Parts: sequence; C-alpha cells; structure tokens
Amino acid sequence: MHIDRGKLESWGRSAAFTLIELLTVIAVIGILAAIIIPTVSGARDSATRAKTKAQFSQWAAAMELFRQEYGFYPDISEDGIVDPEKFAAELTGRTMTGQTISRTAFGNRKALAFYTIGSDELSEDGIQLVDGFGNTELAVRIDSNRDGIISSADSGEWVDLADETGSALSPTALNSAVPASGVRAGVVFYSAGRARDSADLILSWR
Repeated sequence: MHIDRGKLESWGRSAAFTLIELLTVIAVIGILAAIIIPTVSGARDSATRAKTKAQFSQWAAAMELFRQEYGFYPDISEDGIVDPEKFAAELTGRTMTGQTISRTAFGNRKALAFYTIGSDELSEDGIQLVDGFGNTELAVRIDSNRDGIISSADSGEWVDLADETGSALSPTALNSAVPASGVRAGVVFYSAGRARDSADLILSWR
C-alpha cells in the first residue's frame, strides 16, 4: 500500500491548532465566562434576597399571631436588634436549645408555638439567628402605638447596620424606603444583605 507522505504531512498540519487559533479560543472562553459568571452570581443574590424577604414575612406573621393571642407584640429585641433567645422564647415557646421556657419570664405565658425556626435560619453553632446571607445582625421595628404605621411616634429607632467595612447602613438613607409619614406595617425586619452599601439592605416592607 502506497502512503503519500506529502498528503499525510499536510493533513497533520491542518489538523493541529496554530498559536493564534488557540489564543482566539481562550479569548472567547474568557469573554463568555465574564458574561456568564456575573449573571449567575446576580441570579443567586436575587434568589437569596427573595428567600430572606420570605423569612422576614414569616417572622412578621408570627409576631401578628402572638399579638392576636395576647393583645400586644412580643419583645424580641435588644436596642432594635433581634435577640435570638427572646425570639425563640416568645415565638416558639422554647429556648434556642429546645428547652421549655419559664412562662413567668416572658410574654408568651402559655408557651405557645407561633413559629418553628428552620435549620437554615440558624448559625453553625445553633445559637444565632441568620438571614439568607448569614447575617446575625437582624433589625426589627414594631408599631408600638398600634396606629398602623411605624414612625417616630413609636418607640425605638431605625437602627443602622454595619457594612463589610464596619460603616453604617441605614434604611433612612435609601430613597423612599422610609417615608416621612412612616411605614404602613405592624412589624418590619431588615438586614444588611451582602453588606456592600445601603442598596444591599433587605427590607421586609419593600
């Protein structure tokens, strides 16, 4: 059988990538990655934000159930930041470790369960509440005077949260997030989200 060496060498040369072709392929892959990765990351952030807002809505609903039962909202915070032990006692009827609460120490005198804390709402050590981004600094405000609006007429303030550098993130700094007339709600929660700037704040009412 006769083998044409010229054709074989020509085929070998045409089948191989040149350096320019290889660099072109790498450049195209890099461009596609630059387009796709931020899109995927953005979609993940949006999903986590939606999950956190749903979490806060469930907390607010549990607070309303408590109010319907006892006639007042439970005290679940320390200086506007959710206290895990108070939250658990008032809304689940148990401590963070699952023990039955002392009914004389909290407003939940009947030790009723208005809410069940999910495993994804707990820090790894199980003693802190977290949002979808893992934040443990979760703020709450309550319509203490029961006029249907959370405003300066109510006790407490809009607590600033810390960003990733330790600077303050305030919901009042966001355009129209906190109208001068107040927020129409009975209970609201908010957290820092990704904590890059105030736009990352996750507000249960917005």
